[in-house]
Amino acid sequence: MLTPNHIVITARAVLLLGALTAAILMLGPFQGAEAAFGLNDKSAHAIAFGGLTAVSFAAFPRMRRWDLARAALLLGGGAELVQMLGDRSASLGDWAADAVGVFTVYGSSLIESARKMAREHGAVPFSTIAEMDRRRPRAAKPVLTPVASHGEERLARFADRAAKRYPPRASAP
Repeated sequence: MLTPNHIVITARAVLLLGALTAAILMLGPFQGAEAAFGLNDKSAHAIAFGGLTAVSFAAFPRMRRWDLARAALLLGGGAELVQMLGDRSASLGDWAADAVGVFTVYGSSLIESARKMAREHGAVPFSTIAEMDRRRPRAAKPVLTPVASHGEERLARFADRAAKRYPPRASAP
């Protein structure tokens, strides 16, 4: 029986093969190979990194998409730096094309998140939705001790303040 875990495992295998293929094509002696598919260098970079980013979203469903997008950008920048070491040339334009592919897929995923929020919380303000988000840590509300008014004597000891705030329990009969 097909389960979501099967899709994750398949996506991880596809991601591994895709990343290896992209690395071989970008770092190997295959300069200009994208012309066989009717693409120029920049569009090939955008398609490759957009595809790898999309597959990584499926391969790692528990990771934040922004972290995966940043990893793809770092991978693209690293590939350009490695190209400087060999007999190929690094290009800031290639890295920018990588970023276009990554952010196209990342932006599409944000649209899907907005659609989900509209379905589930259509009339709720964003501030309330953010408060309901269980992934965000809640700031502890400060414990305020009552401020003594002019006529009251300020309680100096901790035990006295605690006794005032938390009265003793009634004893069981």
